[in-house]
Parts: sequence; C-alpha cells; structure tokens
Amino acid sequence: MPNDKKIGIVGAGSWGWAIAHIIERKEKGRTIIWARNKEVVHSINQKGVNPKRFSDFPLKIRATDELEEIFSECEIVFIAVPTSAFREVIKSSSKYIQGDHIIISTSKGLERGTFKRMTEIIKEETCCKKVGVISGPNLAAEIINGDPSGAVVASLIREVQEKVYQNLHSPFFRVYMSYDVVGVELGGALKNIYAIAAGISDYLGFKMNTFSLLLSRAASEMVRFGSKLGAKQETFFGLSGIGDLFATASSDLSRNRRFGKLIAKGLSPQDALKEIGEAVEGYPVTKAVYELSEKLKIRMNIVRAIYNILYTKKDIQSAIAELLSAEVREEFPAD
Repeated sequence: MPNDKKIGIVGAGSWGWAIAHIIERKEKGRTIIWARNKEVVHSINQKGVNPKRFSDFPLKIRATDELEEIFSECEIVFIAVPTSAFREVIKSSSKYIQGDHIIISTSKGLERGTFKRMTEIIKEETCCKKVGVISGPNLAAEIINGDPSGAVVASLIREVQEKVYQNLHSPFFRVYMSYDVVGVELGGALKNIYAIAAGISDYLGFKMNTFSLLLSRAASEMVRFGSKLGAKQETFFGLSGIGDLFATASSDLSRNRRFGKLIAKGLSPQDALKEIGEAVEGYPVTKAVYELSEKLKIRMNIVRAIYNILYTKKDIQSAIAELLSAEVREEFPAD
C-alpha cells in the first residue's frame, strides 16, 4: 500500500543524493531534498539533475532551500551534511522539529572540540526523541549505479529501526537493525582515519600484505576505542565496522583514501582538500580521535601516526618507521 508521507533528506551531497536514489527505487515521488545552494535546488526542480553530484543520474524529486518545508511535510528526515556543518544545520532546524519526528544521521565523524557523536548533537539541539544513525560500506557511486549494498540502522527505539527498514530495504540495499548507536557511529567515524592510512600505503607502493596488516590492526584499534566508549565489540565486525572499513580503505571512490594518496604525494592537507573539493571527514576526525584517545589513555598507534603526519608535519617515512617499531607481544592484549 503506497505511503503518502514524504521522506526528507537534508543535504544534496553524494550521500544525500544516493539516499534519494534508494528511496525512489522503492516508491517514486516520496522524496524532498534540501540544499543550501539555490542553483542546485533550481536544477533539481527543473531538470531532475544535481549539477554537483552524479549529474548523469537524474531523479524527478522535489528540492528546497527551506528547512521548514522538509520538517513540515516529512515524518522521517535523513541528515546528510558534513560533520563540520551538522550542529549549525540541526540548530537551524530545531524550531521546525517535533518530538515525534524520526531523525537519522548519515554523517560519519565526531564534532571538533566536543568529540560529540551526531545523534548526541540532535538530542542536545532539538526536542526529537526518535533518533538514529545509518552507516555501512556505502560508496555513493555504487549505490546510485544499483550495485547490491547494505547498511545498519541503529537506534534505541525499535520503531525508528523498523521505519527506516521499511523505507530503505530492498534486494539491492539491504538494511540491518541494531541498538548499538555508539558502535555504529564510531565505526563510521574511525574507518575514515584508516582509509587515509590505506591511501598513503598504496601511494608508497606497499602491497596486499601491508594492506592486510593495516586493516587488521585498524579493526583492533576500533574495537579498543569503541569498547572504552560503551560500544559493543561485535558491532565492529559487522557492516558498520570492518565492512565499511574495507570498502573505504580499498576503493578510490573513497575521498579519504584519495586524500591519503595526495598527502603521500607531498600535498599539504589544505591543498589535498582543495583538490578533492568535497568534505573529507577523516581529516578532522583524526584530530578528534587522537585527542580523545590520549585523554582516555587508549593505545591507538595508527591514529597517532596519521595525526602526526597531518597535524605535526611529521615526515611520512619517520611516522611509518615509528609505527612499525612499536613493541608487540600478544595479538589481542587485555587493554
């Protein structure tokens, strides 16, 4: 039976546009998307084309630059903006948000300075009670192309999980449900750091043994960090953990991996960001995770190496040498 309620997407970047494709494949005419840029809004409304993201894959959906329009017409709203803009957008939306809205974060990072997760920001800035996050190995280009993909929706409220499942799940986009909000959010944030490391490794000519070593130790760090913050260990072995880690670290569709390659090539972080031209969440989240891990005394050798390369201008070869000389004994130490 058709559902006459619209689904809102705040953010017309790569992932916002991919979510619109997922929704419209299930049932056309359901989606309203918000973009800050009036030219983007006009292009989508007039031609069905997002001029900045995947213009070869048009959609006949409605676009707006008014947040009120999104929240007045939609029960479920996906927030698909970079973490650096997340609080600002949520704060601007708060006057239109009601307690029974279902708000889902799709952003993969932590807020600078506060180390807050995006669902925490939603709860701080709004009266919304039905909050969740969706994350997984979701390279936008592959989703838009129709390749089989999957994600995890996490919320403390079962209704939120089920509503997202009902509206997104299909044979080509499988949705799994979880109560581990902390684990799903942290997995999405942490893997971006290791994707930068993978890009550096690849540019330097290291092969599969190195890549496998990197990913396995990255998974160990993710579990160590997440467990300290209250996440379930098993979450990091699922789609939002090693699933997302593998996709982001191994594909050049990943902005974070490409960023790592540019850093290894000799570009400064600022120049690498300019060349990519989109948000690279791994850059700010590296600083946030490093600072929090130091504060909580969590051993994160790879994170420390990437932090030193990006923020202290440490020579890459020196950082790698220091990383590889770190003492090891047990594969799974108690800490």
